[in-house]
Amino acid sequence: MVIQPTFYGKERGDYVGPSFEDNNEKVTWDFDSVKKRYKEVESALENSFDGVMITNSKGTGMRVNPALVRVTGLDEKHFVGKKIDRLTKEGIFAYEPITIRALREKRIVTGVQEISTGKAVTVTGVPVMDDNKKTIRVITNVRDLVELNHLKEDMRRSQELLQRYQSELAALRFELMKSQHIIAQSDEMLGVMESAFHVANSDVNVLILGESGVGKDIIARLIHENSQREEKGGFIKVNCSAIPRELMESEFFGYERGAFTGARKEGKRGFFELADGGTLFLDEIADLPLELQGKFLSVLEDKEVVRLGSEKPVKVDVRIVAATNKNLEGMVGENSFRKDLFYRLNVVPITVPPLRERKEDVSALLAHYLAKFNEKYNVHKSYSREVLQILMGYSWPGNVRELINLVERMVITTRERVVQPEHLPRGMISLSSNCPPSAVTIMETDYLREQLHSKNMKEILDEVEKKIVLLAFKEHKSSRKVGEVLGISHSAVINKLRKHKIMS
Repeated sequence: MVIQPTFYGKERGDYVGPSFEDNNEKVTWDFDSVKKRYKEVESALENSFDGVMITNSKGTGMRVNPALVRVTGLDEKHFVGKKIDRLTKEGIFAYEPITIRALREKRIVTGVQEISTGKAVTVTGVPVMDDNKKTIRVITNVRDLVELNHLKEDMRRSQELLQRYQSELAALRFELMKSQHIIAQSDEMLGVMESAFHVANSDVNVLILGESGVGKDIIARLIHENSQREEKGGFIKVNCSAIPRELMESEFFGYERGAFTGARKEGKRGFFELADGGTLFLDEIADLPLELQGKFLSVLEDKEVVRLGSEKPVKVDVRIVAATNKNLEGMVGENSFRKDLFYRLNVVPITVPPLRERKEDVSALLAHYLAKFNEKYNVHKSYSREVLQILMGYSWPGNVRELINLVERMVITTRERVVQPEHLPRGMISLSSNCPPSAVTIMETDYLREQLHSKNMKEILDEVEKKIVLLAFKEHKSSRKVGEVLGISHSAVINKLRKHKIMS
C-alpha cells in the first residue's frame, strides 16, 4: 500500500490529506500514528483562543479556525478558497493583508489590521518553507486588540490592587512595630519582624543569630509579647556568659533547703521554674558549659527539672528562645557544643542583620534616639550636616547598641546646641564613608530642627522620609533609580511615593 497525497484545486502544492492506493507494496507510514497527530493538530486549531488561518503559496485561504471568525467578525467564506488580497480591494481590510506581506517578503511579519466590521486586530504572518526555501504556506495568527487592551487593563488594575495591599500591609506593620517600640524601615529588618510575628503564637524553640548589639533581645521579647504565653507566664532573660560556672546549675535548676553550704534556708527556684508558662530567653547560649548541656537537653525533652538536693522532678512548661553571636554549627563540628541540643534549639532560626547592612534604619534610629534623649535630659540638640554625613557613612561595628550609646553621649556632653564633628569619638571620621547628600541635606535643615520641638516621633520621621524621597525622585525621575540611590527595594519606593502622595 502506497500513500498518495490528495490535492485541493488545480495546484499540486495544495496538499489536504492522505489517500491510499493498494498496490501490494509495504506500508511506509504508520496510519494510526498519522491519524492521531492529525486529530491533535485539528483539536489545537479548533480550541485555540487566537484566530488562525492557513494560506497556500498563492495567497489563497485553505483553512480557518472558529476563533478567527469570532475575532474578525467575518464568515469563513471570506477566507477559504479565496485570494486574501481581494479583502483589501473590496474594502473589507483597511491595509494590505499581513499574510500577503509575509508571503512576499519570506519573513515573519506583524502588524495591525482594521476591518470593516469595526474590529481592530493584531496579525502575525509566519511563512513555512520547503527544503528549497520556497514558501508553501503562511500560518497567520490573529488577536483582538480590544481583548488585548482589556487584558492589559485587568493586569494594570491587579498590579494597582497588589500595590495598595502592600502599602496597607506596610502601614499595619509600621503601626504594629510602633506599638512594640521597634524602629525599623529597611526590608531586611521588616523581614525579621515578620518572621518573629509569624512564629510568636507557636511553641517552637527559636534560635536568634546575629552580631553583638543588633537587638536579638528585642526580637526575643517581641516573640514573647505577641504569644499567648505573655498572659500565662513571664519573660525570663538569662545571659549565659554572665553566670559563674560554679553557680550555673543551681541558678538554672534551683535547689532544696540545705543542698550545699551557703544555700538559702528556704531553697530556691531556678530559671526554668521561674519561666514556667512563659518564655526563657537564653542569651549567649554558646557560652553554656558542655557538661551542663546534657541536662538542658533533658529538660527540653522531658519538660521537667530536678532541683539540687532533691530527687523529685518538677514539671515545667517553658518555651526556649536562645540567641548567640557565635557560629553554633561550627562549634558542633568542633565538639564544643552538643549536636542534639543544637537541633533542639534551632527549630526556627532568625538572623538579625547588622546595622551596616540596613542603612535605611540608621537615619530613623538617629532621629528617634535624638528625640528620646532630648526629652529625657530636657535639651534641644540637633546634628550638623557634617555629623550626619559621618554617621550615615559609618559602619557601626557595635550595631544599634553603639548608636544608642553614641547619641546619648553627644546629647549629654555637647555644650553647643548643634553637634559638630569634633564632638564625635576620635577615629569615627576616618572610618566613615560618604553619605547620600540628599539625605544629609534634608536632615540638616533648620526646618527639621524646628520640627523636633513641635512634633512627635512619627510625624518627624514621616516629614524626613517625605523630603528625602521627594528630592531623590526630582533628581532621578525614576522610582527604580531612587531605590538604588536610597538603598531600598523598588516596591518600597512605590509605597513611599504613594504614602506621601508624590505619585498617585
